[in-house]
Amino acid sequence: MKSLGKIIFYLLATVVLGALLAPPLYWGGQWLAGHGIFPALAETPFRRFFHRSLLVAALALLWPVARWLRVPGVRALGLEPNPRRGADLGIGFAASFCMMAALAAVMLALHVVKLESDIKPGVFLGAISAAIGASIVEEWLFRGAILGLLARSLPRYVALFFTSALFSILHFLMPDTADPQMVGWLSGFALIPGAFAQFREPWLVLGGFTTLFCVGWVLGWSRLKTRSLWMPFGLHAGWVFGLKTFSGTTDRIMKLKYSMPWFGDSLYVGIGSVLGVLLTGLIVWIALRRRTRSADGRLAG
Repeated sequence: MKSLGKIIFYLLATVVLGALLAPPLYWGGQWLAGHGIFPALAETPFRRFFHRSLLVAALALLWPVARWLRVPGVRALGLEPNPRRGADLGIGFAASFCMMAALAAVMLALHVVKLESDIKPGVFLGAISAAIGASIVEEWLFRGAILGLLARSLPRYVALFFTSALFSILHFLMPDTADPQMVGWLSGFALIPGAFAQFREPWLVLGGFTTLFCVGWVLGWSRLKTRSLWMPFGLHAGWVFGLKTFSGTTDRIMKLKYSMPWFGDSLYVGIGSVLGVLLTGLIVWIALRRRTRSADGRLAG
């Protein structure tokens, strides 16, 4: 339980460090935009920099907390070399992306959204880069490090529950306060009280937080079953690529009050999204179960 207390301290320290890092990250983004480098950063709200700074802080504090917990190496986190890494990566990506495509097709068929008339190739390039970056960084952080650290102190599925909840909370946090007119060193702390605003909306909690929790559960479960991050890499990349492609190629035409609770203002909000994630998990479960039966058959033979 001492390890659990240290992990809780790590999470609190992540919030504090993230709040401190948000202003310089914002200033750096504005400087880059002012010099013609990534001009889109000029329009990026401070709240988004705050959200990204939490992930940066979590990554920065991983090594110190691992040393504090006396983790001897990667294998102590429950990770092993995976001889099926290519297959696991492909199965994960195909399962998640195909389910996202099916959900998008349903929304198009029901006229919840429509395809944009002018789809730019940059949408797909952005979706690819986001899928690669998010899957690598977040899987190493949540399923690699945090789940591995928690599993050293808690039963595996208890650790999976807390990791999935943390993954969902950090992605669901979105401060409802307006961006400060002048960003200062304490601006990040000013956003923290309003960061849980979306939890006041029942449909958002049901459709958004629940979807993200199920995503975290499927990712973590596949990591525990394969003792590897390759399948979570594929699953995460497929979901992100599908989400970014959908948001960049469609326009909403049905009012939100008519589509909720089935479909929200994003592809990850709504009961339809929850069912899609659960079906993805079922596909992964079937694939791994068939693999286990095949391996048992070869051993018996």
